[in-house]
Amino acid sequence: FAYVLEGEIVSQVGDGPETTYSAGQMFMETPNQLHGVSRNASSTKPAKLLALLLAEKGKQLTTPA
Repeated sequence: FAYVLEGEIVSQVGDGPETTYSAGQMFMETPNQLHGVSRNASSTKPAKLLALLLAEKGKQLTTPA
């Protein structure tokens, strides 16, 4: 789960489109999806994102591309 605290975040998961999320919005990425894009939508304003990662104890959270 991800919750945008401030600014705007651009995210892309799998083959889906790039989507812009604004402060107060949240989105979810399901397990085993390729997370292709995660960036600040602005080159001048800060953005903050709160991410909650749920995983089995001892499991690797990310896989190198």
